[in-house]
Amino acid sequence: MKRRKTLGLLGSAALWPGVGRAETPWPNKPVKIVVPFGPGGSGDIVSRIVGHELEKRAGQPFIIENKPGATGMVGAAIVKNSPADGYTLLHGSTSSLAANPSLYKQMTYDPDEFTTVAVDGTIPCFMLVGKDAPYKSVKEFVAWAKARKEPIFSGYGNTSSRVPSALFDVQSGVRLEEVAYKDAVPAIQDLIGGRIHVTFPDLVIGESYVRSGQVRALAVTSAERAPQFPDLEAMAETYPGFEVIAFLSFTARKEVPVEIQKKLNGWIMEILHMPEVHKRLIEIGITPPPRDWDVGKCDAFVKRERVQWAKYIKLARIEPQ
Repeated sequence: MKRRKTLGLLGSAALWPGVGRAETPWPNKPVKIVVPFGPGGSGDIVSRIVGHELEKRAGQPFIIENKPGATGMVGAAIVKNSPADGYTLLHGSTSSLAANPSLYKQMTYDPDEFTTVAVDGTIPCFMLVGKDAPYKSVKEFVAWAKARKEPIFSGYGNTSSRVPSALFDVQSGVRLEEVAYKDAVPAIQDLIGGRIHVTFPDLVIGESYVRSGQVRALAVTSAERAPQFPDLEAMAETYPGFEVIAFLSFTARKEVPVEIQKKLNGWIMEILHMPEVHKRLIEIGITPPPRDWDVGKCDAFVKRERVQWAKYIKLARIEPQ
C-alpha cells in the first residue's frame, strides 16, 4: 500500500513542471542576439564586444544575427515571434524601442512586449559632410546651402540619424531632401562617393570614417562637445537647445523568466564596466550607464526615451507613415 501511494505521488509530481526536479540552468545551448541593422553599424559593433564577453561567463556561444529592414522593425518582429525562453535576444536601439511608435501608424510589434534588461549606453550623432567640401563649420554649411539652387540630399539609415537631420532642417531653415538607406553605413559610403551631401550617423558608426579622414565632421548632436572629439563643436553652440542622443540595449520578450533577465543584467553591467571594455566603448563614442542600473532602471530609461523621442519627432515635423 505504501509503495502504491509513493508511486502515485511521483506520478502527480511529473505532471507539474519544476516539481520534484531541478530547473535546467540557463543557458545550456547557444543564445542568438538579433541585431536589427546591418554589419558595421553601432548595434553590430557593440553587440559583438559584449557578446564575446558573455560567452566567457555563460560557457555557451552568443551568436550575432543581422536582420536589417524597416528601421529595426524586421529584427524586432523576429524576436517577438520567438519563444520567450531567453535564447533569442534583441539588441535594441532608439529606432526599434523608442522612436518607431511615433514614426509609423502600423507596426509589427509593440515595444511594451519587450523588457530592456540592460542599457549599453547613450550615443550622440555626428553631422558628416564630404572630406573635400568647401565648408568647415555648421555656419559655413548653412550659408552654402542657402545659396545653392540645386537639391541638398541628406541620407539616413535609421531613426537616430533621420531625426537630427530633420531637426537641423527645421532649425537652420536649410531644406534637405531625405534619402533612405537600410542602415547608416551605406549612407556614409554614398557621402564618400559624393551622391549625398550630409548624413547624421551616431559616433560609434562614424568614428572610424572621421579618424581616417574619409569624411569631415562638422558637429555632434550632444548638448556639449564629445570628449572623444573636443575640437568638434556641438550643434547647440549654433542652435541652442539642439540635442539628440541615441541608445543601445539588450532586450528580451517580457515573458522571459525574471531570473534570466536578472542574470543577463548582472553579466552585461559587469562587462560594460570592465576597464578594457569601458575604455573601448568611450573611445568609439558610447557612454555606459552607472554600474548599479538593474533591470527596472534600464527598462524605465527606455520608456522615458520613448516619450522624449516622440517630442523630437514632433519638433522635427515628421509625419507618421
